[in-house]
Amino acid sequence: MKKVFLSLFLAITISLAMSQSYSITNYTTSNSSIVSNDILSVQGTSTGAVWFGSNGSGASKLVGSTWTTYTTSQGLGSNTVKGIIEDHLGNIWFATTGGVTKYTGSTWTTYDTGDGLPVNDVKCVFEDISNNIWVGTGGGGVAKYNGSSWTTYDDGDGLAQNFVQAITQDQGGDMWFATANGVSRFNGTSTWTTYTSSNGLVSNGNEVISGCCDPDGNVWFGSKPGFGIGGGVSMYNGSSWTTWQSAPGGLANNQVMGIASDAKSRMWFATYVNGVSFLKNLSSWSTYGTPHGLVSNALQCVDVAPDGYVWVGSTGGVSRIATLVFQSTEITHNTCGAVCDAQTIIHAGTITSMLYYSFDDGSSYQTANFQDGMCTDTYDLWVTDSSMFIEIPGIDVLDIPEGDAFPFDSMAVCFADTFQLNPGSNFSDFLWAPDSILSNDTATNPYIYPFSSQWLEIDYLDSSGCNISDFIYLDVLPQIVFNVNVTDDSVFTVDNTFSSYQWYRYGSPISGATAQTYTADQPGNYTVCVTNAEGCDACSGMIPYMNAGIEETSILVHAYISDNVLYYDIPESFNKIEVFSYDGRILEVMECEGGQSFVVLQNNTSGALIIRFSNESSYSVKSLYR
Repeated sequence: MKKVFLSLFLAITISLAMSQSYSITNYTTSNSSIVSNDILSVQGTSTGAVWFGSNGSGASKLVGSTWTTYTTSQGLGSNTVKGIIEDHLGNIWFATTGGVTKYTGSTWTTYDTGDGLPVNDVKCVFEDISNNIWVGTGGGGVAKYNGSSWTTYDDGDGLAQNFVQAITQDQGGDMWFATANGVSRFNGTSTWTTYTSSNGLVSNGNEVISGCCDPDGNVWFGSKPGFGIGGGVSMYNGSSWTTWQSAPGGLANNQVMGIASDAKSRMWFATYVNGVSFLKNLSSWSTYGTPHGLVSNALQCVDVAPDGYVWVGSTGGVSRIATLVFQSTEITHNTCGAVCDAQTIIHAGTITSMLYYSFDDGSSYQTANFQDGMCTDTYDLWVTDSSMFIEIPGIDVLDIPEGDAFPFDSMAVCFADTFQLNPGSNFSDFLWAPDSILSNDTATNPYIYPFSSQWLEIDYLDSSGCNISDFIYLDVLPQIVFNVNVTDDSVFTVDNTFSSYQWYRYGSPISGATAQTYTADQPGNYTVCVTNAEGCDACSGMIPYMNAGIEETSILVHAYISDNVLYYDIPESFNKIEVFSYDGRILEVMECEGGQSFVVLQNNTSGALIIRFSNESSYSVKSLYR
């Protein structure tokens, strides 16, 4: 099956984000190097180049994002180009008001009345299945070029009228000519048949200005209203005619300047007033105009390029319509590497009713937009609406766990703090390391008290049964060190600068006492808690009023309370624990062993506690909550 790579163009793109069923890109002289905004003809080619013929300014070629302009200076017969085709050899032919011009890619040749044309005003150009070149002229009938000589046919031979604006050929080989007074059918030898409004064409639609043949063999013609009445679209299926005229929800306007078909016989009609109309299945109409993003509603030509893009030329520039828009892919990856159970879903939008999806680089297509049972691998995806083929960015189906237990890779920890990480309930069978900083290395949510910056490793099972290892770097912030100096018996001063301070008397905060210095005005036991720039807190021991200055000793200890059990890690030389309430009352005193151990608290007082660990010569104080 054909696959077409879609290029990115440098232009203004109008995407309808609400539905994302199509997108429109506009090219004008203000945002590109197109030769003119008044475009009479357009032709997409097999090489991917798109040609545009203008009304008096020459022709432009677009390849990717590169524009090239050609005029009579390069070899065009005239700068007014009313039709363009690509022949079977890749040559480009231009119908101009100065004859018909052939461009091989390197040389230019113009054929005019001196070479055998009946007149120089060429309205259209067409190549038949025998590789003959046909041109329709403004007043001279049609002429056929067989590669060496020209043959002219006019109303004397059977042509309905000598003003010919469109030429096409049916699947039986008969030639069809759209004239200013009906459509003429020619079998190539001697038989001519003319159709008008009286025997098949749309009412008041004898001035025929556009035509084409679709892949199903139907022949289509667009007419111009006669004296402002009638006109529209006529279709011949080989035995009978069907016609359409403008109506709400139908053909946009009866002046049909251009007709084109895509690979599935879906028809596009460029109208001069109301934009482009789209017909599928001979019954369903849609119209796209300036409210949908077109650069102009006054259209003059239309072509469906080989890559599926629809190009419409207007009096205000060119619009490119993508009938298919890729939106996103959704991947459910494999887990644990056990089976090929991944799924990929392709999301795309289209103006047509059916999309086809490939999950194997275009080797096969399916109507379902998802694929189950995908193994861990790299896949190339495609989507098509049978007109356009879009290669979707490749995807990698991975073998991954459900997810880490923690959404972060590192965390800052205040010195001497004890904390928990609170993993999600979807995880189980934990093993934490190193056990030297943990209350329980197999608990789901142990207490953690690192002595210094280090890595924490967590092994666990996720809800899919995958074994996962997660690593978190614990960045232990420097220890908060400060002394409380007492002067004049009642003036307490913290000797280091911190972000905030709060002074307490008997464990209760003193309103307004938030400065580095506090002057006591009544007897009692005082403490101060400070917060540094990193948000870490530390509290002093008790400061009895009326005493001389007290200096707090900074000795590293770790402690926390869980279920009325005081867990601690203290110097080996410490042998005594004292528990105080924040109002200075001593709650209990007990002997202890140094190192890492625990004691059961006998007093059930809740709230803030001050724990003093000591020996005969030194001590350390922790503020804890129960």
